[in-house]
Amino acid sequence: MSENASGNMARAAMASRKRDVGGAFAINLTPVERILQRSSLIGIGEFRCPVEHPQFLGGGPQTCPYIVFPRTSVRLTQEHWRSEICTPNLVSLHNVGDTYDRHPVSVEGDQSDWIAVSPELLREIAAPYVDSRHAETNQIFRQPFAPMAPKIYLAQRSLFMATQDNSELPILAIEEYVIHLVEAVLQSASRFWDRPRQSTKKMNAASMRRQWTIAAEAKTIMALQYWEPLSVAQIAQHVHCSPGYLCRTFKRVTGFTLHGYLQQLRLRASLQLLADSWMDFAGIAEHLGFATHSHFTDVFRRQFGITPTEFTQRRSTRLLQTLSRMPSIFQATA
Repeated sequence: MSENASGNMARAAMASRKRDVGGAFAINLTPVERILQRSSLIGIGEFRCPVEHPQFLGGGPQTCPYIVFPRTSVRLTQEHWRSEICTPNLVSLHNVGDTYDRHPVSVEGDQSDWIAVSPELLREIAAPYVDSRHAETNQIFRQPFAPMAPKIYLAQRSLFMATQDNSELPILAIEEYVIHLVEAVLQSASRFWDRPRQSTKKMNAASMRRQWTIAAEAKTIMALQYWEPLSVAQIAQHVHCSPGYLCRTFKRVTGFTLHGYLQQLRLRASLQLLADSWMDFAGIAEHLGFATHSHFTDVFRRQFGITPTEFTQRRSTRLLQTLSRMPSIFQATA
């Protein structure tokens, strides 16, 4: 084969791959989004939208399924669903055709990372967790929101940090990692959706709305003040209920205790502070409201399975490779 013929075939193969990547499934990008990696199966990107931008008001209908990982806190209302305070403790799930409204919680706007998945691949991954009635429809996600386990949060943050730092990562490695991550998210979400619940048969609609409102207001307070030494009494006073009722209601609605929710907000904020490397560990611990540097390190290791030092030393590609080898990293633990 001649050199020219070989070159023409290589260029044709490259062009074919570009068509496959671009045409396999549609990702409708807005002006406040950026693609980090794209293949015929998946896409990963970031969404950075200030409050004053017109795009902040909402979006949709979605052209493909998305899994969205919030970095800041906003209030989202998906069509036919109650509004939700989306914080870094939660994952939001968007089916094809979904629309939503967005309202600010803080001046930070909406900063989030997302994974887009081809509908065919998502159906295959989601098969064990999807009602058979919806298996062949676009409504693959049963609900639009679910809490996210600490190790899953670490896994997705590591993925996005690695792709931001190294655009030459092999697409095969990224696709495989994303498939495992999506499966872990769906497994964790399904466990939350299917968890045993206190009977609500005797609870009227007004009582149920009040409980959801109390939980949402409590989440908003913690999202805006997660570094402060908040108490149950303080939060209860703000949401106008008794401390005991607040604790019971928050756990029933969210699956978290108040302390657990606040601690997770602090830990997840610490990953970006560690990545930025402009504060030492003691400074990060104090800034986030941990009692001591040792307390921060101990809680970080218990929740994420690695220490803050290991996170900073293994960040980017090395961390991604390390996490992929950890058997427990994709466990959907609560």
